[in-house]
Amino acid sequence: MFKKPGPDKLDPLAQRMRKIADVSHEETTYKAATTNAKRSDRKSTFKAATLTLISGERIDVVVKNVSETGARIEFLRDISLPDRVLLSEPTLRLRLWAYVAWQERGKAGLEFVKT
Repeated sequence: MFKKPGPDKLDPLAQRMRKIADVSHEETTYKAATTNAKRSDRKSTFKAATLTLISGERIDVVVKNVSETGARIEFLRDISLPDRVLLSEPTLRLRLWAYVAWQERGKAGLEFVKT
């Protein structure tokens, strides 16, 4: 039952794992993000917040770190964020519009809109 396959046969589980590992994840490039900007000092945090999309939809997120110029958030839903969102967190006194600088599965970097 748990014998290793012979040299002429490849392990089907190993083949499947290699195939899964070779698939690249989807990366979204946002036009509003500035590049080559000096990063601000970040303050680590773990605060529940709300992200409001342009459409009015609200998403519960966690603010993982915050700086004067932006924040890193994490969320459970697998959605693609629009270019611009509103981040609200009362204890940090955040209610700011932000550009989505980058996004991966369940994580995003926000750059606050300068007013």
